[in-house]
Amino acid sequence: MPERGQSPPPERSSGKQMHDVPASGKGTDDASHKEDINKEALEHLTSNPRGPMEDEVERKFAKTAKPNV
Repeated sequence: MPERGQSPPPERSSGKQMHDVPASGKGTDDASHKEDINKEALEHLTSNPRGPMEDEVERKFAKTAKPNV
């Protein structure tokens, strides 16, 4: 008896696993404006986005010492 999670031997495989042709490749999402959506997303993409802690690090290490006058 095969261990759990193993595929059955080829002679016991179902038609979907062995002989049936693959699906037509038609997805369920609507990709009619895919190029426009991708181009718009790319235009708003920053080359080096700020990290979540960058503002805090800049505030913490800012030179705030006032000169003694």
